[in-house]
Order: sequence, then structure tokens, then C-alpha cells
Amino acid sequence: MDVRIKRMMRLWAPTLQWCMLAKGDIDGIILYNSEGDDLYSGLLMAQEAGAIVMDFEGKLFEKSHPEPYLIACHPDHQTYLLNIVKEGLEI
Repeated sequence: MDVRIKRMMRLWAPTLQWCMLAKGDIDGIILYNSEGDDLYSGLLMAQEAGAIVMDFEGKLFEKSHPEPYLIACHPDHQTYLLNIVKEGLEI
């Protein structure tokens, strides 16, 4: 991902990332093994702002999961970010 993404942030403040996505300051978030406290409030915030949330196979995330691996982004960036993740995982 480091090669295909212009700028990557690795923050220990997930709520800040969700706010930045909802505000439009960043194009997407790729989540590995996210924790529930920040995850579900961030999901709601991003979805209300028009973002989509999908798993690494491109299926929309609609249920809870104990350790989800997700992509959250503006719909215009869905295919691009999904392809980057798949390429990185060699799916």
C-alpha cells in the first residue's frame, strides 16, 4: 500500500480518523482488527456523512463482527481502495 497511496497515516486515534473521513479530509480508512468502542461510533458517523463501509472482499459491512477487517471510504474511491487491499493480500 505504501507504494500506491500518496500519504498514509498510522494513528492510535481511530475516532480522529473517522472524523477526518466524515469531514472529507481523507479519502478512506483501511481497518485491521478494529475494536468496537471506536469502530461502531465511527461507522455511524462515516455512513451518515455518505461513506461506504465494506469488507476486504467488497461486501458491504452491515453486521457487527468481533474483529472486522474493513475499508471505509467515499463511494468514488471504493474500487481503487479495494483493489489496493486485494493486491496487497494477493487475493
